[in-house]
Amino acid sequence: MIDSLDILLIIFAFGAVSIFCGLSYLIYLPFKNRLKKSGKLTDRLSSKINWAFVLLPFVAVIILYLLKDVRTSSKDRLEKISDIHLPPDFKVLADEYQDMMQDYCILYDIQLDKNGSTLLIKNIKKSKFYNKNSFHNGPWTENDFVTVDSVRAVWCRSSTGFDFRSEQGLTIYHIEFDTVTNVLKYNECGD
Repeated sequence: MIDSLDILLIIFAFGAVSIFCGLSYLIYLPFKNRLKKSGKLTDRLSSKINWAFVLLPFVAVIILYLLKDVRTSSKDRLEKISDIHLPPDFKVLADEYQDMMQDYCILYDIQLDKNGSTLLIKNIKKSKFYNKNSFHNGPWTENDFVTVDSVRAVWCRSSTGFDFRSEQGLTIYHIEFDTVTNVLKYNECGD
């Protein structure tokens, strides 16, 4: 479904690429005339080059539109926001991107084995956001959070294992790591 923002993006991209192609064609014209006079450029090849300049904006806009939804992997997002590294071996249970008009949610659930779980716990405790004095059991309080480089977040123990929480602007990040089932659940929702 194309919304009004997508239409504006398409119009802007088409205009920008068209201007670039137009200026490139103006630069190409003196060379084209010189090559035609010397016989090195046939009318047929000249026509193909002209069509390339006409079609390039359309092709570029289609490619840009298709690439606009390419996003950073859920694993990379999780590791960056929570300042941890996931173990190399795990099973992805769910990796969903839910688009809700201007809002979105990313749900990423993974299953770790016993060794991976032990390694992840070590990584959590090494995170710059780990608060060993906090225990999450209910609502989050200001005392739970750690602020590093203007990022306010927290990793802490919970009744099921470890929890993570961060709010950056209108985006909320939440991670639950259940140490009994060895399942990690990442949830990112924002504007």
